Formats: sequence, C-alpha cells, structure tokens
Amino acid sequence: MKERYIFIDFEFTTFDRKEAPKRFFHEVIEAGMVIVENKEIVDTFSSLVAPVFFPQLGEKCISLTGIKQEDVLGGIEFKAMIDELLARYIPEKTTLVTWGDLDIKGLRRNCREHRIKFPFSVMLEDWLDLSKAYQFYYGHKDTPGLWYALDKYGLAEGVQSHRALDDALATYKVMQMMQKDQWVYTPQAPAMQTSIADLMGGQMALLEKLKQQLS
Repeated sequence: MKERYIFIDFEFTTFDRKEAPKRFFHEVIEAGMVIVENKEIVDTFSSLVAPVFFPQLGEKCISLTGIKQEDVLGGIEFKAMIDELLARYIPEKTTLVTWGDLDIKGLRRNCREHRIKFPFSVMLEDWLDLSKAYQFYYGHKDTPGLWYALDKYGLAEGVQSHRALDDALATYKVMQMMQKDQWVYTPQAPAMQTSIADLMGGQMALLEKLKQQLS
C-alpha cells in the first residue's frame, strides 16, 4: 500500500471565450502541494508560475484567482515547478490526489506544450480523483464541487478558493473527514485514459516540425 500522498492543485490562465487568444490553452500560473505521510502533513509547496505562451492575463483570470499580472512576472519557470514536484514524489510509494481531473488534464497539456515528460505513470496508476471517490462513497448522482464537500463538513468558512495551496489543503481536509467516516482508499484503474498524444509527447511535436521543414 502506498504511504505517501501529494495533494496538488493548479491555477490556470483563463479568458472569456470572445477574448481568448488564437490556439489558447489553459497555462499553469500557480501550483500548490500538500505532502502527507501517515496522516500527517510533512511538507507544503506554493509558487506562482510564469506563463510563457500566453503571458498576458485576462480579466476573468485576475477576477477569479486574485492573481495579478505583476505577480506572475516573478513566478518560477514551468520546468522548475515540475522539478519541485518530482523532488517530493517517491515512485511506487506516492499517490497524487486532486479534486476532479482538470488539474491532471491541464498538467498533461502543459507538459506537451513545454516538451517536458509527464512526471507520473503514463496510465496514472498513481493518481486518485478524490471527487469521484467522494461521489461514489456518499452516493451522489453527480460529482460535487470541492466547496460543497467542505461546506457539508462545516469547513468552508474562512477558506479562500481558487488559490492553489488553499485548494490542495481543502482536498486534504475532505479526505480526513472521509476517513473519519470509515472510507478507505482502494487503488483502482483510473477513469481518464491516456491518449496517443500523451504517450508520444514531444515526439509528435518534433514529427510535425520535420513535416513542415520537408514541405
């Protein structure tokens, strides 16, 4: 049984649909991690990440997260953020925990765009979507939002949403309450499957570049 958990959350760039730049994708601008061993927090990490593909933040992004343009200018590089994550990740012993699958999907896309290897197992055997575990354990028809779960446990007051470390901590708190309700984590095959693009990663981008050069 894996004994180490990394609760992780990302904040991403976002735009109103009409304002989104051409070929826009959601770029990581903040990462928050809570590392837990034996039900105790042993480490945390929080940092802004400088966007490079779409460096100008939109009004929707600023309003939603409270992160300002001058804040991300001092952020670390995406590769440095991946290095921080890998420094805390112990293969075969670590389970990555998110609320929903958007953080994982976003991380994969960002890795592809930066031509950096996805840092976890290709088929995501080391990932737990706690929102799905919560949904099935308590019998919800739909997947609840994180703040719904916090509110049900009486933990929502005074907690800031849409900041990476706060959301990662909130996810950990929900797991704690689920465990008090006798929920036990049982690793299962992930619901989100790997695409060919995920498997090929930077090789696909290289092949496309070669095609352009030969045409």
